[in-house]
Amino acid sequence: MWLLLPIIAYSAIFLYVRHIYSYWRRKRFPSEHTSLSWQFLTLAYQREFRHVEAICEAYQEGRDRLFGIYCFFRPVLLVRQPQLALSILQQSNGHFTESKWDYVKGYRRFNLLEKLSPMFSTKRLSAMFINAQHVADHMMQYLAKREEQGLLELDLQHLMRIYAVNIIGNLVYGLDVNNFVQRDHILNSYVLHPSQYGGLQSFTLRGIPQKSSLTYRLIDIIKNNVEKREENGIIRKDMLQLLVKFRNGNDLSSDKWQIEHAIEEDKLMCIKRLAKVAEDLMHSALDGIASTITLTLYEIAQQPLIVEKLQTEIKELNLKDGQLAFEQLMGLKYMDMCVKETLRKYPPVPIIERVCRKRYTLPGSKLRIGEGKTLMVPLLAIQRDGRYFSEPLKYKPLRFLHNQPDGGEGQQCPSVIASFGIGGAQCVAQNFAKMVIKLALVRLLQSYDLELDASAMVEVSHLPAPFITSPDGLKIQLKAREILRQSNYRKCSI
Repeated sequence: MWLLLPIIAYSAIFLYVRHIYSYWRRKRFPSEHTSLSWQFLTLAYQREFRHVEAICEAYQEGRDRLFGIYCFFRPVLLVRQPQLALSILQQSNGHFTESKWDYVKGYRRFNLLEKLSPMFSTKRLSAMFINAQHVADHMMQYLAKREEQGLLELDLQHLMRIYAVNIIGNLVYGLDVNNFVQRDHILNSYVLHPSQYGGLQSFTLRGIPQKSSLTYRLIDIIKNNVEKREENGIIRKDMLQLLVKFRNGNDLSSDKWQIEHAIEEDKLMCIKRLAKVAEDLMHSALDGIASTITLTLYEIAQQPLIVEKLQTEIKELNLKDGQLAFEQLMGLKYMDMCVKETLRKYPPVPIIERVCRKRYTLPGSKLRIGEGKTLMVPLLAIQRDGRYFSEPLKYKPLRFLHNQPDGGEGQQCPSVIASFGIGGAQCVAQNFAKMVIKLALVRLLQSYDLELDASAMVEVSHLPAPFITSPDGLKIQLKAREILRQSNYRKCSI
């Protein structure tokens, strides 16, 4: 009798696992072959701890526009065609929205991202630009001090993470923070990338909300700054000011920065929820900003003609007293192409993942994805697919010359794909990210030439955002530039 119990238990587990791994076959989706072999279990391990690379490999294995795979015990539907992915994410009517941005206040239910999107309009960003310039000034002052000391070889990745943390501190948390000098500030804890703490980077555990002592300290910072602005009428043109306006039910689409106070019962968000929004904005923007600047500089440092064209474009702005205007920054077309090419080759969000919130019929078919099932768009794999981009592993900014990427093998990929997400999964803060990315590039290229150590081994991994995992980071030599008296701009086919 006792011998039957483990047999029954093992049989039940076996049948349960087999039932999970036959999900896509039962639903008549094209899918990978599954078994409880050592090879398949190894694949499950890779999808847990080398998630981005493993999903890209699954994309290569599939041939259909939809392909069912399994991540550990989760059935996942890969969308392999960019036009289909765009259609699903743009026209799914709430089937695949992120639940973390849902908010309920009394009888009102709304999506926070949709409500907060006016924060990132051109007129709002133009007003915030002066604060972003102060952060760039801090970076240039830090580099000037290193230049005086003869220390202009540095880890560019580390420099850009400090810059990104300072941007978030100044514009999201409303702090005049300078982590180039204030090494003991709480936000300095975010300068190190999570991978640098060691340990396994589990895909499943990464999705579990985690709280630390830093979270509670950030809540205290938000509470202190919100109280100052609500009670003392302090106005600072940053994102926190707009979050406080939203908390008080003010219209964010207007030009006003003053807060029209609401009674406590009518406020849309409590301090704790507002702090959570600020922390989510920090986590979603920090890695993307730092990695995009770092990898843009890494790529152009290997192609001096690109650097020359960018420096000439900057010089032709004829800056007054060295001050850059917001409109001038937005008008840098060749720099726009370089940033787009970096986002294509190294997307900050390499895989867009959404959970189906209610049963959905996929466009152009009778197939349905059930509630609770995961849909993935392997953005990194699509953007490195030779069918959509010719010579996908080469860095070629001019592929975006006509605002439409070149198509490999006669096919075209939507230009929106090479950006911060696609369709309904596009980052609402992408204009803000591009502003601070281009600002850093302008200030660095205006003052310095880049010299990359050709013998250095640079390894880029996705955790999930691209990150240089080489032991020394990205060592680069900055050489102070003399002001060029005449343009030696050369047209080329880069």
